[in-house]
Amino acid sequence: MAASYRNKIIGLIIISFLIRVVIASCTELGNDEVYYWTYSQYLQWNYFDHPPMVAIWIRIFTGNLQLQQYEMFVRLGSLVSCGIATWVMYGLGKKLHSEKAGWFIACLYNTSVYASIISGVFILPDSPQMMFWCLSLSMILKICNDDKSWRNWLLFGAVTGLCILSKVHGIFIWIGLGSFILIRKRAWLKLPQLYIAVLISAAIASPILFWNMSNNFITYKFHSGRVTVNAFAIHSDGFFREFFGQILYNNPVNVVIIILALIAWSKNKLIKNAALSVYAFIAIPMALILLLLSLFRDTLPHWSGPAYVSLLPLAGVYLAFFTKEKSFPAFIKSAAGLIIVAAAAGILLINFYPGTIGNKSSDILGDGDFTLDMSGWKDAGIKFQNIYLKDVKDSVMPASADMICYKWFPAAHEDYYFCRPLNMQMIGLGIPYDLHEYLWYNVYRKNAGTLDKAYCIVPSNENYDVHQTYAAYYNHIDSACAIPSYRNGKLARVFYVYRLSGWKGSVPFL
Repeated sequence: MAASYRNKIIGLIIISFLIRVVIASCTELGNDEVYYWTYSQYLQWNYFDHPPMVAIWIRIFTGNLQLQQYEMFVRLGSLVSCGIATWVMYGLGKKLHSEKAGWFIACLYNTSVYASIISGVFILPDSPQMMFWCLSLSMILKICNDDKSWRNWLLFGAVTGLCILSKVHGIFIWIGLGSFILIRKRAWLKLPQLYIAVLISAAIASPILFWNMSNNFITYKFHSGRVTVNAFAIHSDGFFREFFGQILYNNPVNVVIIILALIAWSKNKLIKNAALSVYAFIAIPMALILLLLSLFRDTLPHWSGPAYVSLLPLAGVYLAFFTKEKSFPAFIKSAAGLIIVAAAAGILLINFYPGTIGNKSSDILGDGDFTLDMSGWKDAGIKFQNIYLKDVKDSVMPASADMICYKWFPAAHEDYYFCRPLNMQMIGLGIPYDLHEYLWYNVYRKNAGTLDKAYCIVPSNENYDVHQTYAAYYNHIDSACAIPSYRNGKLARVFYVYRLSGWKGSVPFL
């Protein structure tokens, strides 16, 4: 039996990995992904938005940037992390209850849109975070089974520290464990192992604090502005977006299983392992806090993903208890079918929808079309290369000309698909909360070229008034040309190319 499930889990990891390779290879990088790619160009202890682990991941899996021109390698760290997390969740379930439970947990993990696609394909801070999050859940189980083991506590401190160094949401693991200790397990407060684990976790995550101390705590100012409630006006649209987003991102079938498992567990119909209580202390407050916050501020549904992953062990145990099917009960088949259909529909929509599903007006063509986030950039970049090379040949623009943009998006997309192939520099001209990390990149890039003449490219779906935006920086702003972007034979978007000259401003720095 053990060998049978072990073979199944290996097969699941291989097959799901190959499916993710296909997805990663046939879609262009999204807004966030190209922005995190820029992190990898300049390794720092922390960044404006997030800790450094995603940058390290990109560096490692692109062979220190030698393969960064391939989207699949930029995303490879996500694929590998998801495979490792799958194996960890299987092992967790095996120790928690049985091989069967471990198999179900692994299947549920791979049918979660958040776990298998958002963090399992796209390169985001969530990608390394989820590997370390799952390792943290595994170490919690080991601690609950042997709370005197120094090894268990030390490893827990290390993986939680790395989890926080991936994304600060990792602090919820400690919040959940701390709540469990105070309410259910005060005896652990007498264990020196606990405090050493806290110190190890804090030491590993400390670069985030030290960097912010040197940069006026700008990360906390930015994120606190996103979550601080300034006025208690009910934001019903945001609440429903968060509520239904949590369900959809974590797979509706999985959410139903989790709810059924919680009900059964509350009625003492499942095993009573302290680890399950810790997982609940981590997950439920996290999901509820985000729902509450969404009543007053905009939130993103994928923020809740780790909460639902933390409840998958309980869901897997529930299925092992109440189903006789050993491999693919109806719940698992339904969850798998749903995510396969969703992934296939997404790929088809991104790559083959004729034209745009967004605004059809010529000046803002494609506005509101989220699929253009991962479509059309590469082709437009190739067309711009021809324009640039002709301008240089005709002495219209110098070979050292830079690109400018006032906001981190679409700057990061243009940085990857337009500037990188030509060794151009993207310079940010704007305010800190629009430029984000480009404020730091300006320091690295200020002597790379000349700003006396520069390009600016404005996608129609992100259109803005170039003349007004850069009036303080340039005397002359001329429309050069427009690059049409087609999808399946129909116009989806237009990239407007501008040439700027007569530099009169100053590059903004931190």
